[in-house]
Amino acid sequence: NRFEEFNNSKTYKGFPRVTNTLGVNGQFQEAKTVNWMNENTVTWNKTIKKMHRFSALAGYTMQGMTKSIYGFVASYVPHEDLGLSGMDDGIAQSIKSTLSANTLMSFLGRLNYQFKDRYMFTASLRADGSSKFAPGKKWGMFPSAAFAWRFGQERFIRNLGWVSDAKLRLTYGSTGNNRVGDYASYATLSATDYYAFDNNPQVALLQGALGNDDLTWETTDQFDTGLDLRLFDSRLNITADVYRKVTRNLLLNADLPYSSGFGSVYKNIGKVRNDGVELTIGFTPIRTREFIWTGDFNISFNRDRVLQLAEGQETLLSSVSFTGDFNATNLYIARVGGPVASFYGMVWDGVYGVEDFNVTPAGKYILKEGVVTNGNDRSVIQPGDIKYVDMNDDGMVNQSDMVVIGRCAPIHTGGFNNNFSWRNFNLNVFFQWSYGNQIMNANRIFMEGNYGNKNINQFASYKDHWSFDNQQSRNFRVGGQGPRGIYSTRTIEDGSFLRLKTMQLSYTLPRRVTNRLKLESLSFSLAGQNLWTWTRYSGLDPEVSTRHTTLTPGFDYSAYARNRVYTTGINITF
Repeated sequence: NRFEEFNNSKTYKGFPRVTNTLGVNGQFQEAKTVNWMNENTVTWNKTIKKMHRFSALAGYTMQGMTKSIYGFVASYVPHEDLGLSGMDDGIAQSIKSTLSANTLMSFLGRLNYQFKDRYMFTASLRADGSSKFAPGKKWGMFPSAAFAWRFGQERFIRNLGWVSDAKLRLTYGSTGNNRVGDYASYATLSATDYYAFDNNPQVALLQGALGNDDLTWETTDQFDTGLDLRLFDSRLNITADVYRKVTRNLLLNADLPYSSGFGSVYKNIGKVRNDGVELTIGFTPIRTREFIWTGDFNISFNRDRVLQLAEGQETLLSSVSFTGDFNATNLYIARVGGPVASFYGMVWDGVYGVEDFNVTPAGKYILKEGVVTNGNDRSVIQPGDIKYVDMNDDGMVNQSDMVVIGRCAPIHTGGFNNNFSWRNFNLNVFFQWSYGNQIMNANRIFMEGNYGNKNINQFASYKDHWSFDNQQSRNFRVGGQGPRGIYSTRTIEDGSFLRLKTMQLSYTLPRRVTNRLKLESLSFSLAGQNLWTWTRYSGLDPEVSTRHTTLTPGFDYSAYARNRVYTTGINITF
């Protein structure tokens, strides 16, 4: 991958102005990535008396990745007409040189046994070794096992007639995760500052990162119970799964006390549990010679819980990079016994009314004693300023009044797919939905209150803001946003939606027509995606998360709208 950029004096980045510290500038960077993999497996199969079937697999795999990045930046290039070729006449601003590599080695084995195609057992074991971890911590063992009973083939089920097939499944498995930096477990050195010894400047080697010799694999154990049913000559198919998934030794970049001299270090901390139910129903309500209707309905419920955090920690607060006033404000909280992520902030209480103030003879409004402040000093709060709920009843709003203000994870998600066939026409209609989650609509912070810059255009909803002529509005007055950097329920919105995700209509020419044209088949199609969304969310798209991690979901700021796409096509087979 090769990157080149040159900014002459007519570009935004190269235009001569006070804030341009590079002048005419350019940069060059080249990144080279090499991935390789070698897999070796051997299998064995054996059948005894047509009732006992055995199969076994053993394997050994290796894989690796090497990445190198080299580049440089030059500023104040004097001959801009030469472009990048004139960078050597400029001032060397910075040089980048990075080399990184990792390798993974795995041993694996699996044994399967079937009896009369009704009882099925399987067991497997993986041993994975990663170069990302320190000696003594590189290897992880991950077993799994499963049992299935195809009870639909038992005589007492076959005699029912309306059961086409049925299977019960029980599975347990353990998997590992090593997704951290290539050298996250090792302490690093960096040559950064210069120190003078006897008036002779010397490069100083400083410790750049704090290593962790105990860093090892993150492990997820999952237990699943499943049921598969095929009913009424397979016109009704049901698949249901109930699972519990526990992830322990999570690989997280944990905060350190400032006294350590480092901001964070990777640790294996915490334990998280996910419990869920997944249900899929396939059906064929109509099947005639000319018309067929088939469909699939699925719904998923998942509930996550924090079982343990680091070193007896009860809560973990997280923020997102948004803008200067908010970067240090925590928007999410993970609490032992609670969800992995919940919105955290103030409870919005509208705005202060004129009745909350005393008026001095000079016409100045002074907040009455006993009326809760919003975090600003009582003397500067004015009618129309934003107001928050005093959760602990101490007469003022501060950090102690922050509470859980929203749910990040949906209660359930799902989809509904339908296929209709009539003669040579086929229509597919697919809906998807999410219910019960909420979204932080951070766009409204800037676009519905003139926050920080009164020259920014606003949403039409802010036209109805508080003023002495419009005292019924719950939108605060211009300049009345209160203390900066506060998230509240004012901009938390319901993220539930139902979307007509896909619709496609196709027509296939009859066989007699294609035969005359000497074609195998000829069909035409017209399709649309993201055709309509039913939601109460005021943003561009409720299916959004612009700062997404496991700890920071459901944040919307400056996201692109989801495009409505129309497609037409012709399929010809000769």
